[in-house]
Amino acid sequence: MYGFKEQDQSLFPPLFLPDTRFLCLIHRSLYPLVGLLVVAMSTVACTNSALPSVPGPILIKTNQAVAVVTTNPFRLQVGTSLRSLALSEVSNTSPPPTKLPPTIDPVPPGVPAQKSDQLYAPLSFLVGHETLTLNHSQVWEGNLQQGERYGIYYSARKVIASHKVSDGVSLTVSTDDPSGRTLKVVIEPVEGNLIHVSVTPHPAAGVVMMSDSFMSSPNEDFYGFGGRHNALNQHGNVLVNWVSEENVPGLGQPGTPSGILYPNGPTAAYYPQAQFISSAGYGFLLAQPQLSWFRLDSDLPNAWSVAASSSSLNYYVAPGNPRQAIAAITSLSGRQPVPPAWGLGPMFDREVKNFGETVSGYDSEMEQDIANIERYHLPLTAYRIEGFGFKNPNDDGFILPTRDTFPVQSQVVAELQALHIHPLAYIRPWLAPGSTACEEGLCVHTTAGKIYTTTGTLGQKIALLDFTNPAALRWWSSELDKIFNLGFDGFEQDFGEEVALGMHFYNGQTGASMHNEYPILYMKATRDAIDAYQSSHPTRHLWFDNRAGFSGTPGSARYEAANFPGDEATNWGQASGLASLTEDMLSRAIGGAYGYGTDIGGYSDYTTPPTTKQLFLRWAEWATLSPVFRLHGSAHYGLHTPWSYDNQTVAVYAELSALHEAAVPLILKLWQQADQTGIPPTRPLWLEFPGDPQAAAQTQEWTLGNDVLVAPVVIDGATSRSIYFPTGCWQDPQTGLVEQGPGNATVSAPLTSLPFFFRCGTHPFPVTGMKTSS
Repeated sequence: MYGFKEQDQSLFPPLFLPDTRFLCLIHRSLYPLVGLLVVAMSTVACTNSALPSVPGPILIKTNQAVAVVTTNPFRLQVGTSLRSLALSEVSNTSPPPTKLPPTIDPVPPGVPAQKSDQLYAPLSFLVGHETLTLNHSQVWEGNLQQGERYGIYYSARKVIASHKVSDGVSLTVSTDDPSGRTLKVVIEPVEGNLIHVSVTPHPAAGVVMMSDSFMSSPNEDFYGFGGRHNALNQHGNVLVNWVSEENVPGLGQPGTPSGILYPNGPTAAYYPQAQFISSAGYGFLLAQPQLSWFRLDSDLPNAWSVAASSSSLNYYVAPGNPRQAIAAITSLSGRQPVPPAWGLGPMFDREVKNFGETVSGYDSEMEQDIANIERYHLPLTAYRIEGFGFKNPNDDGFILPTRDTFPVQSQVVAELQALHIHPLAYIRPWLAPGSTACEEGLCVHTTAGKIYTTTGTLGQKIALLDFTNPAALRWWSSELDKIFNLGFDGFEQDFGEEVALGMHFYNGQTGASMHNEYPILYMKATRDAIDAYQSSHPTRHLWFDNRAGFSGTPGSARYEAANFPGDEATNWGQASGLASLTEDMLSRAIGGAYGYGTDIGGYSDYTTPPTTKQLFLRWAEWATLSPVFRLHGSAHYGLHTPWSYDNQTVAVYAELSALHEAAVPLILKLWQQADQTGIPPTRPLWLEFPGDPQAAAQTQEWTLGNDVLVAPVVIDGATSRSIYFPTGCWQDPQTGLVEQGPGNATVSAPLTSLPFFFRCGTHPFPVTGMKTSS
């Protein structure tokens, strides 16, 4: 459904003034643009809290952004100036109320419908009914399973009242709802190049969904959206913003040789971000945690929409080129803080197999690991004990995969410290429902006030710690202190995706708003605890990584140190295997999540075969010039170590580890810059080479800063690959090969080689045997 003319893509004429009753909020810097008559009128309008109700346009301006509101009919446009309006709501043709029949979306087992009956009109809303059903089957606990809604769509008509609020404006907008419902629309400039828009219906009762719709063009690119695997440019796709876990390939109906992600489809993500960057010259951030959708020219060829299962809508627009938009959006949503240098070095995880792992076997494996690390002189800065346990036999009420004995754990920690390797632990917010913490009211509860019990991935009965409860925050901080006092310098912080709709929290909210918010509060609690501990222990420099995350103001990126992408499949596939990593890393990187640390070799191997030597080495090569180089094992077959293959694998892996170590100073420098600018260390080619359509098409290449081009092999059996070289001269520091861009070239890439190139004349980091161009 749409309420605008598909052929109408015109913007509001930048200097069109309907009459002398020009309604404004104009800074004096705009006066030369609009003339003396308007200055006189604007002086009155802009100094009174009540603005005359007239059909003229309203302007709201910052130094770098302007919003234009056409008042009758209502329509919003945003740009960097009156001459450059980049984002425009669809034209308002005053469509009649539109009935939505009972509609299923997402469709079981949880895949978003690719076509919708969304009303495309400025500020539309659905009055009716919505029912969401979540999955309650262990590994998919908390994932969307189905949504059903029906009702009548209404939309905005005209501004009927307005008054100034701070540097912005509050508008009362009429609608076609026969009940007389109006919309309160507040538009405010934010420091820099941001425009904030919030919309609330009055009354709100009965409104189950709010949406807004914008014009686009067939060649508009949409980048970002967090840890999605399916594409860099999401034009034409439907994206659901809902934290989801354990989407795996190989189940359900296969759509490609490696299958599709089950149960929530190809765009499902542990780490969705409701924010993006458009090639049309703006960034967009939906700043609310409820279930939401982006339909990016998927219904219509020239319009996209944002919708939220909420009775309000809250978003920010950042007009400007991609770098300006990224800087503005991430200044709100957050940028991962600069980690300690050791947190970027090679890491080794002694993971716990989901089935069959014994305590004696795990203790033995840790001792063997240390012996082999010393034997093969493996470069290493951190070693994680996934089988970690607290001194208390019941793990202080946590449900953890503890597989070591405490004396052996203490011995291993001491041995690691002697080798100058940082010990890491493992933690998650799962508590035993009968634990002391839960009995003291620190866990999420039901409507009746009882402990809400749900199911862990292996069928365990679990409760979730309530991070909205101040007492729970104090308890969590004290538990993390215990980990640090045991000699651990950090941990993997797992899970956080299991919040159900019926859960009730200390702050009065339910799972409908807390499902996506929970990972943010989870990360904030940990960051606050780490900051407090480091303040009282200034010689300790701590680190953690996590899986689940979401956007916000701020989102979880503000608090994290790094991310692991979440249970990648042990195959080459685009769905969740090796070929999925580049798009995942680059999509979340422009959203402020810089510290991408893949599970080298993959993790999920229930629907895929064990990791082969070839896959292991290609995966390690891929990770070498990414921010975090981290070896992890698989769920079923266990840890795939270099020495579990052969001596060649050990030698190549050691060389790759050393190469990563050599790049750490550059990665750290780029991260420090990113902390100030928002421009990530790992960059998609569309960002680094604007205006180059071939660069924009590359989904398996990236740059590390300005001067390193990385192009790993992600195809089974390949011994060469085609590389697109952007404008400039590029040299392979390993062979001396020089390529001149722009253009494509096929480059030799034997199993033991990672294709990467330096910009000619630069030496970003040392490479053994590096040659220079003439």
